[in-house]
Order: sequence, then structure tokens, then C-alpha cells
Amino acid sequence: MFKQVMKKIGVIVLALTLLILDLTLLGAFPLLTQDGKFSLVEQIGYGIWALGSLAIFIVIAYRFKLLSLKEINWRRLVAIASLNLVIFFLGDLLGYFIGQLTHNATMENQDALNDIFAHVPFYLHLVVAGFIIPIMEEIIFRGLLAKVLFGKYFKTGLVISSLLFMAGHSAFTLQTIVIYGIMSAGLAITYYKTKRIEYSMGVHILNNSISVLLSLFV
Repeated sequence: MFKQVMKKIGVIVLALTLLILDLTLLGAFPLLTQDGKFSLVEQIGYGIWALGSLAIFIVIAYRFKLLSLKEINWRRLVAIASLNLVIFFLGDLLGYFIGQLTHNATMENQDALNDIFAHVPFYLHLVVAGFIIPIMEEIIFRGLLAKVLFGKYFKTGLVISSLLFMAGHSAFTLQTIVIYGIMSAGLAITYYKTKRIEYSMGVHILNNSISVLLSLFV
């Protein structure tokens, strides 16, 4: 019993440590670009740091058997991602109208991200926010917290980790609760139905990458 409790505590500590690494990866941008510049040397150094951080996450994911070397059914992934993106879009649309009705049209998390990436080269913005961060978040929330920590209570773990995911994205208003709640539910259901975190990662990556691309026109 004691050994099991210590293992659970270890998983929580590991998840928190990885979350700090995830947040530090984003938080470094304002420091590196505070003078409005981001030199080539800084970009290379940051790129090595980001890829190194991703490698740590991947190794841990394999250690806990969250990732598999089994071939992914790409046709199935595209179908799942397409369905999720339509639902996410409808959620964003509903959130927008709620924001208009409640006179709360701005989203704290999105505004913070816009400030963070204001002076960051587009390719780094796309790679970090569109690819690396989604993988990290899936490993932390859907992987370590939902599957590893809760074990046989996987459904409960998905619900709780989804709420934590929403809190991590500052979903504290009706507008943001709707937007991030729908997104979090979609990712959780994807993982639950497919039994493979690679599919929720794929959905998350596609969703974030599209958001980054759209930011060019907003």
C-alpha cells in the first residue's frame, strides 16, 4: 500500500516537473525577445533546448508505455482529427457569441500567447506552439495524470485531467470554459476511444498548428 502511494506521489511530482518545463519553454520567449530582437544564436540555442525538452518527454512517455511503435492508421487519424476540428470550430463559434453576450470578447490565455510570440520568428512559433507544446501537454494531462496516475480509474482520470487542462489554459469564464471545455473533452474522448495517445496528440497538433497559421492573418 505504502509503495503504491509513493508511486502515485512520484507520478504527480513528475507531472508537475514536466509542466514547469513546458511553461518555462514558453516563458523564455518574452525574456529572449524583450529588446524586440531574437538573434540567430539565440534561436539556435532555444531550438536545441526545445528539442532536448521534447526528447525528455518522449523518453518518459516510452518509459511509462504511453507511446507505441505500432503503425498509426493515418486514414483513421485524419478522420478523427477532421471531426474534432469541426467540433472545436463550433465550440469557438459558440464561445465567441457567449463572449459578445457577456461583453467578455477577449481571452486571457490567447492574449498572453499573442504577447509571448509577438517577436518570435514564425517558424519557431509554429514548431513550438504547433508541434512541441501539444505533445508535451498530451503526455502530461492525458498520459501521466489520466492514465498512469489513475490507472484502472481511467475515466475519472480523464475528467479530472481535462479540468486541470482547462485551468492551465485560464478557462475561468463562461466563454473560455465552453471553448477549452469542448477542446479538452474532444482530446479526452479521442484518447479513450482509440486507446492510443498518438491520436489525441495528432488532433492537438493539427488544432494548434492551424491556430498558429491563422494568427498570421489576425
